Amino acid sequence: MNKISLGTAQFGLNYGVNNQRGKIPEAEVFDILNKAIEFGIDTIDAAYGYGESERVIGKFLKDTRHKFKIISKLPECKCDRVKEIFQSSLNNLGLCTIYGYLIHSFNSYKRDTGVWSELEKLKNAGKVEKIGFSLYYPGELEYLLENEVYFDIVQVPFSVFDQRFEPFFLELRKKNIEVHIRSVFLQGLVFKKSGELDSGFLKIRPKIVILRDLSEELNLPLSVLCLGFVLLNNVDKVIVGVDNKENLIDSMTKLKYAGRVNRIYERLKELKEDDENIILPINWK
Repeated sequence: MNKISLGTAQFGLNYGVNNQRGKIPEAEVFDILNKAIEFGIDTIDAAYGYGESERVIGKFLKDTRHKFKIISKLPECKCDRVKEIFQSSLNNLGLCTIYGYLIHSFNSYKRDTGVWSELEKLKNAGKVEKIGFSLYYPGELEYLLENEVYFDIVQVPFSVFDQRFEPFFLELRKKNIEVHIRSVFLQGLVFKKSGELDSGFLKIRPKIVILRDLSEELNLPLSVLCLGFVLLNNVDKVIVGVDNKENLIDSMTKLKYAGRVNRIYERLKELKEDDENIILPINWK
């Protein structure tokens, strides 16, 4: 099974700290999606909040008749708007059903748990196969597990720097909950040279230097080093966002060498960073 899921925020937004070009033009999005098919990628991670992304994906699906497993996300809203927003995503994608639908804002769920009931109705009606949550903090996952909320998919950040959710992976696997990983590259932070970082990232600079040194030691691109680390854990999908087709080709063709990462796995674990002002892009100034 191909564990790579294609991230699509760049298809509709100026996304990523290392993004120098802005939103990807539609024609290039089509090139990226065609190349993803060639590499056997079968899952796309989308969201209502990713600008024009769903519409562009929908146009590609209509033109090519190709079928991906689509996972979209519900933005912050009240329960009486869930059905309307979900249908808007379906219309943009040109689909009658999708594989997964996640609550994008845990806080909105806490304020109005009726939102989750609406997702359950969509699942029972056959509109979506699996439902779940996109989370930022381990405490959110603990809340769901302790309150016995039954969900199918959880999407969380995880990387060589952000290892907060790792203690939960085995338990989630035992519960047959799919674990989807995002922010493997921390929106491109891992690709920055230490001298390019502003004062807010001073604390992480030494670890970025070490990461680059390990990349050279194994003769692996940083992207493959970071992906290899995540794939060595109990996860089902790893979401990879790209700026262009060449990024995707480079990562996927060299991913076959990711097994080398096993040699230095413990050294990578030592790069763990606990400062959430650094490892959570939503906290960046």
